[in-house]
Amino acid sequence: MNIHRIDYRLLRSFLVVARIENFVRAAEALNITQSALSQQMKELASHFNSALFERKGRRSVLSEFGRDLLIKLEPLMGQVDEALLQSMHDDKQVVGALRIGATHTYSKAITLPASLRLLQTYPDLRIDLRELSAERLIADLMQGDIDIAVLPEDYQLVEFYQRPLLTEQFALIGKPQSMANFPKKLSIKSFKNTELALLNRQFLLRQQIEMEARRENIQLHVRLEVSTMGDLLEVARTGSLAVIGSPIACYRDAELISRSVSGEFLKRTAALCWRKGRFVTGAMKAFQETAIEISEDLRK
Repeated sequence: MNIHRIDYRLLRSFLVVARIENFVRAAEALNITQSALSQQMKELASHFNSALFERKGRRSVLSEFGRDLLIKLEPLMGQVDEALLQSMHDDKQVVGALRIGATHTYSKAITLPASLRLLQTYPDLRIDLRELSAERLIADLMQGDIDIAVLPEDYQLVEFYQRPLLTEQFALIGKPQSMANFPKKLSIKSFKNTELALLNRQFLLRQQIEMEARRENIQLHVRLEVSTMGDLLEVARTGSLAVIGSPIACYRDAELISRSVSGEFLKRTAALCWRKGRFVTGAMKAFQETAIEISEDLRK
């Protein structure tokens, strides 16, 4: 095998196919035809004594040799990419593009402020910020569609590194006058006979609230379910229903306040999350540091 004949372009295409595990979608991501991509993979495979992919039904998946090559190659290619970018700019630390994902609340409270701060500091940096469900964030991290994400730490996955940012206790959210009839110390029992507005059941936050209600053996009276924390805050402004949600969602809101609701299941931790094996760029490091600073402000 003559490794000096292996084209950088072939290695780049291999990384994309290996992560997406779909030749059609990988070709779209690389902006080439599927036949051209297939030819590239055949050319790359010709340099090795073992197959890169194997057939499972109608799908082509990585062989054991292909997985081993991916693990070794991906961080090295990341280093090459960053070195090439840095050589083209005066700023030798933070250049290129950074793709960040977050769930709704964390996007508004953490990733958007952190992104704006980074753009002010590093003129050669571009950011693609995406607001997605936690499940979609995990899938996109695995496939390499985003570089780093902020999501609840409850999603324990061995494929990722996680760095905790802050822990929040769920809270009653509303205008001060709408909270006057509630006791000073709140628990889930405080809402036994109260009409509630909550996120719908696809959200982990809602599932945790219901787990706490079952633990305390009470039935919640949910009159309204919504699909975003933003909608839940709008309900809180009306005062028509009691709202339990994320306190950082109303951080610095001129109208709304929050009061913590105690409970074993009524808390969650926001965490930075990125896939193991990938090269951590200067932009990713800078984002982590900035997100930590913003999270410290939120804890005050």
